[in-house]
Amino acid sequence: MASPSMDSIAGSFAALQSSFLPEKAAGVNRTIQFDFTGREAGSWSLTVNNGTLAYQQGAAASPNATVTVDSDDWLKVLRGEQNPVTLFMSGKIKVAPASAAMDLMQFQNWFAR
Repeated sequence: MASPSMDSIAGSFAALQSSFLPEKAAGVNRTIQFDFTGREAGSWSLTVNNGTLAYQQGAAASPNATVTVDSDDWLKVLRGEQNPVTLFMSGKIKVAPASAAMDLMQFQNWFAR
């Protein structure tokens, strides 16, 4: 079976699920909503709950953070083609509330590279 593709938003969430490292997310309880603009506009949400990961297409009931980003830019971040800090600093990735930006910094530690 082929591994999930980082060429679409749906594929990227499946790929994140397959590369998730439960031991790195023990004790973490966060729901992050992604509001994508651009080619694959729409909302997705990802929930990490004490070493488990679940995702769904659609908005979260009460996310800890909402990330707004162009879908193609996000896919480039996940493929290692774009630096997320650069996108954040240039306003191409927005995180609300601003205090939740630290959640996004921890995000990358929850997955194998």
